[in-house]
Amino acid sequence: MERAQILLLYYAGENPSAIERLIKVSRVTIYKCLHKALEMGVQAGLKDTFHRLKEPVITNADKSWVIHLACIKPKDLGYAAELWTRSALAAHVRKKARTAGHVSLERAAKSTVQKILAEHGVQPHKVKYYLERRDPEFETKIKEVLLQNQAEKATASTGVIPTMITVSIGPYFLEADSR
Repeated sequence: MERAQILLLYYAGENPSAIERLIKVSRVTIYKCLHKALEMGVQAGLKDTFHRLKEPVITNADKSWVIHLACIKPKDLGYAAELWTRSALAAHVRKKARTAGHVSLERAAKSTVQKILAEHGVQPHKVKYYLERRDPEFETKIKEVLLQNQAEKATASTGVIPTMITVSIGPYFLEADSR
């Protein structure tokens, strides 16, 4: 709004001293706005210019570290959550960046972390399939339970104890002698 007023007053014929008194901004601000508009056009004079001293350097090693973290369950790192949110992952990256040797990620915003994840096609907040085998005896136990249930059903319906039972559930196909 301030820049628009400066440019309008200047276009109307006011000098920088008059503009300074009318809208109460410093001469430096007025001159910067006028120079920018005269050099780059009125539209540029109305906008902020991007001020970054130097472009941040995020190396491939830094990106790999973020991807590595995204593939680890937050629970394994001491958090209560089962899955990462983008905010939580970004916060963890900022918290651990210096000690992990990734100083350029020390002030990484959520959007920076998201760009790194998107670049590699990783979406830790959108898990489509989750499988964890917790019980090493799972297959043995499932066979016992399924076969026992099938034998009981067959016996109840026919009164005859079957000698062979075939059970198919998902990826399991079991054939067993029920004796």
